[in-house]
Amino acid sequence: MFFIRLFSKLPFPIIYLISDIIAFFTGSIIRYRRTVITQNVETAFPGISAKEKRKIIRGFYRNLCDVGFESLKSLSMSKEDVKKHITITNPEEFKKYHDAGKPILMMTGHLSNWEWQLMAYTVIMNAPIGAVYKPLSNKFSENLMQKIRSNFGGYVVPMEKTMREILVKHKRGEVFTIGMVADQSPPGYDKKQIWLDFFGKESAFFAGPEKVTEFMNYPVIFSKIRRVKRGYYEITIVDLHDGSDYEKGSNEILKKFSKQVEENIKEQPSNWLWSHKRWKYTREEVA
Repeated sequence: MFFIRLFSKLPFPIIYLISDIIAFFTGSIIRYRRTVITQNVETAFPGISAKEKRKIIRGFYRNLCDVGFESLKSLSMSKEDVKKHITITNPEEFKKYHDAGKPILMMTGHLSNWEWQLMAYTVIMNAPIGAVYKPLSNKFSENLMQKIRSNFGGYVVPMEKTMREILVKHKRGEVFTIGMVADQSPPGYDKKQIWLDFFGKESAFFAGPEKVTEFMNYPVIFSKIRRVKRGYYEITIVDLHDGSDYEKGSNEILKKFSKQVEENIKEQPSNWLWSHKRWKYTREEVA
């Protein structure tokens, strides 16, 4: 961990130089998950030209490496650094719920730097995010990830303990925000998965956000992020649900979420996590 901390103190230009080198090595030499990435891009953008496809894939490797190295860099960043590199265009959309004492479910995708995005709410909105995640099997990686996400007061919530965490905080009357990066495909054995249109293809989504909204009826927001330039990001908050009565079984939260993620990807396609097997099975294959 000492060397990680030492690395985080390097200036941004040096970090991005290293990121460029690793991105080239990962994409052109190792060709990390190249088949999966190519298949996903072709599924999302059928008929895309070879030139445009190469551009998206090259940009993906650069973004992936930037996310990793920027996340390490965050270990030595100050709150002023965070505010300099990330802006929230409409903070009032968050404050109207938070200042009224309402817990919030914040949803986003694996776009641009999703790790910095969670950090931004903690710093800019003074609202520590409880980031739902799947614990890693490697102890070093798990400890590092927890350090990064708990920076500035945030915290992590193991996926299987999400509802328990929410109920405990609710019972205590706490004002809190739970963050879910919920655009990946659930495992095939998950029979609670919800099937929706995503890039014109039937796709499975985790049911968690729907279940939380049905039981707790919290306000739900989508956190849209875009890269303004390298190392600088802009977040826009989109209302998905205002906390009023919610129709169980409607799947409206996930329908709105999937459309927002798709639009966010289309704006800056290289910035999505294309290496995940998003369409690894069909509904019939897991029925």
